[in-house]
Amino acid sequence: MTNLSKNLQAELNAKYEISYGDIKLDKIAADDTRKFLIGFNTKQEPRAIVETVLIPELTRSTLCVSSQIGCSLNCSFCHTGTQKLERSLTSAEVVGQYMIAAQCSGDFPLSDTKKRTVSNMVFMGQGEPLYNWRNVSKAVKILTDPAGLNWSKSKITISTSGVVPMIPKIATELGVSLAISLHATNNELRDELVPLNKTFPLEVLLEACKEYAHHMGSRGRRITFE
Repeated sequence: MTNLSKNLQAELNAKYEISYGDIKLDKIAADDTRKFLIGFNTKQEPRAIVETVLIPELTRSTLCVSSQIGCSLNCSFCHTGTQKLERSLTSAEVVGQYMIAAQCSGDFPLSDTKKRTVSNMVFMGQGEPLYNWRNVSKAVKILTDPAGLNWSKSKITISTSGVVPMIPKIATELGVSLAISLHATNNELRDELVPLNKTFPLEVLLEACKEYAHHMGSRGRRITFE
């Protein structure tokens, strides 16, 4: 910022740093899917690395972001479930994943006349987003703030394994889309695949989905069941 004095610039440089995270891996597959491994303060936390994936489609690109380092849910089909939960990401670390992907995709500076490469976002990476509600919700509010990045709420989806008490809040506090990591249509099988189902069985989960839909009203989009 050249409109600041050199003394103030030096003081700011000495005391503050703008960092979105460190790119440990940036790999593009044959189908143009782009995988990032992003580290956060890895000198002090060597295991603080998450995966972020940009998935291209014909008319859009979807960014899959992580919410935690590791996971506590132990879902049998998920590799992250084999990893110990290290900690939840901060809101800055969640937003930082987007900032890195957007920068690497040429989306900055943002312009009303330029179509964004990173057009959709899903919280389907490492971790259970609703077990990091404080930071995930703060990140979504930063992303959708009209004075900031100005994301459309309809372009953001939060996926959950079924943390029932928090599902209605996705509608009442954020107004973004919902996806359910279902993987089975009966409790017996889902208990094996998604152990959280033993706490929040399908009947309870579906009631929470109905409450979400009620609160979304005319804003609502179809709930995605994976």
